[in-house]
Amino acid sequence: MVIGQWQIWGGWHDGGVGAPPSGDRVARAALALVIAASLLWRRRFPLAVVAAVCAGIVTQLLVVTPYVPFLTGLLPMVIANYSAAAYGRRWRAASLLLVMGAQVVVYVRIPQERTSGEVLFGLFVALGTWVVGDVVRTRFHGAERVLGDARQLVAQSEAATAAALADERSRIARELHDVIAHSVSVMGVQAGAARMLMDRRPDAARAALLEVEATARSAVEELRRLLTVLRDDGSAAEGLAPQPGLGQLGELVAQVRAAGLDVTLDASEAAQELSPGLDLVAYRIVQEALTNALKHAGAATLVTVRAAEDELRIDVTNGAPQPGRRGDPLPEGARHGLIGMRERVQLYGGRLVAGPSPDGGFHVRAVLPTDEARQLGQVS
Repeated sequence: MVIGQWQIWGGWHDGGVGAPPSGDRVARAALALVIAASLLWRRRFPLAVVAAVCAGIVTQLLVVTPYVPFLTGLLPMVIANYSAAAYGRRWRAASLLLVMGAQVVVYVRIPQERTSGEVLFGLFVALGTWVVGDVVRTRFHGAERVLGDARQLVAQSEAATAAALADERSRIARELHDVIAHSVSVMGVQAGAARMLMDRRPDAARAALLEVEATARSAVEELRRLLTVLRDDGSAAEGLAPQPGLGQLGELVAQVRAAGLDVTLDASEAAQELSPGLDLVAYRIVQEALTNALKHAGAATLVTVRAAEDELRIDVTNGAPQPGRRGDPLPEGARHGLIGMRERVQLYGGRLVAGPSPDGGFHVRAVLPTDEARQLGQVS
């Protein structure tokens, strides 16, 4: 802008198109100022800037002087044409037509013989700058799309992570119900036994109370571990004891026997070869079935774990409920336990069958498909 004004008022000829400039310098300076200033809005209003630049050049040719300076005429027209192609949204091709039209006016208006090559070169420059601007625009929008896709993928990943975290916390909540419900049920039975034996057999009552104390401590410890996992900061979960599996069935059965339920376990130690997830699911199924038998039947119970070629089969069968116990229909708590077992079995693509047995008892069968079951062999 400054150089253009210096060119006009100093009489400097910058090699533009046409005869040496003449005419009113004030008008030329005003048009040069308008053309240069319009470029400030070339990104926001690119097509309007092209129109303003072309109008300024044509006005100077028709009204002021048959001369188009390079700095305040030809160069602004090239810049405006490029900007319209690079930043325009609509009618971008109109900018090319305006520039080419202005060039035609320049070549027609200026009284100077020109070859067809010069005319074609000018039109080629206009077309070339527009194409360059269009390529830049295409690549810029392509980069924006890639960036938008990346942001969308990040958002989807965060949403999937949040959903997975919610699912995991829901699973832990089910674990919490299973473990604590079992422990509390055992403590209730043991406390009732201690109350009945308090006067007649104080030693047995004391042993039952000690078992209640040990069970309570175990329940509190497992509750602490599960609640630690629920925290947002996962660092505290490091170093926690592993989740129980079929290898701990002996301890589970011993605990239930201590509560007064006659349990027979028929399983091999080879069941410990299962993967941790499947091992935990199998353990929880047995635990929930024994809890229901302890609470709602009180009859002798048989736990069998068998392996076929490609599946693990768990059967928990108890006899008819003892007098004073309710059998079928199942209480609400037992139904909740069966729902939890069914969810766990379905998670591994297995099947669960639970219902009354012919002798009036209750039978739970869970079949879990696994290639690892081949490693278990026939249980004793």
